[in-house]
Amino acid sequence: MSRLDWIGVIMFFVYFVTGAGSLALISWLIQVPKEVIRKAYHLMACGSVFILLAYFEHWYGALAAVGLFFLTVFTVVPLFMRLPPPIRRISIQRGGTIGEVLYQAGLFALGLVVLISLIWGLLGEEYKIHIAVGVTALGLGDASAALIGKYFGRTKLRLKLFDRRKTIEGSLAMAGFAFIGIFTLLVLFTEIPIGLTLATAAFLALLSSFLEAMAIHGLDTILIPLVIAFSSLGLFMLNLHVVAYM
Repeated sequence: MSRLDWIGVIMFFVYFVTGAGSLALISWLIQVPKEVIRKAYHLMACGSVFILLAYFEHWYGALAAVGLFFLTVFTVVPLFMRLPPPIRRISIQRGGTIGEVLYQAGLFALGLVVLISLIWGLLGEEYKIHIAVGVTALGLGDASAALIGKYFGRTKLRLKLFDRRKTIEGSLAMAGFAFIGIFTLLVLFTEIPIGLTLATAAFLALLSSFLEAMAIHGLDTILIPLVIAFSSLGLFMLNLHVVAYM
């Protein structure tokens, strides 16, 4: 690992410590709805992908950061959960159990490892933006789906394919916010014509909403970034061929 990679490892740790600490302090000082603070942690975790992609020279350096950090999480969080508030407020789970915290952290870490290894490591650095596309769909989309669905959702999804607790309003919010994030990244970091970029972002947003609606047991944490990132990569390749023949 290079010097830049080690700096990236430090920044990755600092990002999580300051982010989680700030959110824990906020939730201790003021009354914040549990679902709101939980999704704030969720967004913070997803935002870490930009540290991994921007501050590491090598893909294996980014992998090392993910491995070291989540090894620390699986060691330290069980200790933190025994302490009184506000430290215990670092919990981001639904039911308050440490098992759910570690389960979600493990899924997220596994998703990052797969994406970094296969896209950045195997295919090359020029394709790593698609990792950010997948994680952004999870971050913005899932957070908006949960909050809009909880506070404004009235119409339940009734098809057997979907989780019956999910709502149409939440799914629409998922698609809308995922589209904004995906479209922004594709416009900024690819040179695909705007029409194809719009179509690609719309398709990926709808796909992410579909995955979120059908996922159970928190599996959307790994399902959405993997499927959306590889779909984004595939559509990018297809769009390059379309542009070549235009």
